[in-house]
Amino acid sequence: MQRLMDRVDDLERENNSLGEALKQQESMLCELRDVIYGVRGLGEDTRNLVDTVHRMQIAEKSKADIRFWAQYRRPDETSLDARKRFFLDLPKAEGDIGLLQAALNRMLNDFADICNANDITQYWLVGGTLLGAVRHHGFIPWDDDLDLGIMHDDLERLEQVLASNPDYQVTVVWDRIVHCRQVRFAPRDPRVPGFVDLFPFDWVRTPDHDTFLKVQEYRRAAIEASEADERIRAAWNENVYVPADSEAGTLITKAFDDLLAKMREAGVVCSRQEAGGIVRAYDNMDHPSGFEWISAIDDIFPLPLMHFENRAYPVPANHMYLLSHAYGDIFSLPDDIGLHFEHVDRHALAEADANIIREYIER
Repeated sequence: MQRLMDRVDDLERENNSLGEALKQQESMLCELRDVIYGVRGLGEDTRNLVDTVHRMQIAEKSKADIRFWAQYRRPDETSLDARKRFFLDLPKAEGDIGLLQAALNRMLNDFADICNANDITQYWLVGGTLLGAVRHHGFIPWDDDLDLGIMHDDLERLEQVLASNPDYQVTVVWDRIVHCRQVRFAPRDPRVPGFVDLFPFDWVRTPDHDTFLKVQEYRRAAIEASEADERIRAAWNENVYVPADSEAGTLITKAFDDLLAKMREAGVVCSRQEAGGIVRAYDNMDHPSGFEWISAIDDIFPLPLMHFENRAYPVPANHMYLLSHAYGDIFSLPDDIGLHFEHVDRHALAEADANIIREYIER
């Protein structure tokens, strides 16, 4: 009996200890909850502070812009004329970037010659190159590449033509970072730096937001299909850029081409005769940042000519509308001076043989 009573006492003590432990845990949970709520409140306070600072920065930049343009503007010119004059008066690039831009200009000239000789007519300046043509009549002084839009069927024709060209090629790699097919026109000589980015476009019946969302849905499906293949994942783990003609690149291409065929069957993309607009090819899209790469045919065609450096090239019919949607006010003081993404490695450019680049430019 005594042993039984002792056991009851032991159980009671254990129960009391367990109760104390539970109370301590409950107290700790309450303290943790208070900390979490405090962190959440701190996060909200931080967001509010960041928003306030951002608004103040915008306000200060606006004030600085007003002061700058008021001092820069001549008495006999409009505000817009003053802004246009400012950008045209900016000094041209010098040094390594100046030499690179001269090489790029030669590439663009040769590209146009090849297209003209082979009845390839559906290409036009886009992106920073179009912005440079409108605002600077040539290169943006800190730019280091060229951007062209081209219809898919004309791109295929260009690839056929360049297959036997001794000087130029179309290079295609799959970019793991943004899941897109990176297409470039470039010299075959690897000692010549630089390239022309080619952005393929497809025909669509209805160039609206719903069509763009459908294209994005097919794009996501193609990405999921490619990432489901262990061979593709292994290749991308080894290298961010996978050549399209490699084993893994062929598999990625098939995944995207299969979905493109389904897009055609569903009528999302169509032939030129059925089209009401164009959309950036879904296998060439990067992640859009609020800008939808879809346009009515009348916004692009017919393609007028505009001077870029020493020659006139095709540009979209409604280029000012497209630029304003992509960049906002193109004649405001730019924020990316000194922050421009480097498409050509500056160290490699500095190490390149300047004489070889000059020979390429002058040949």
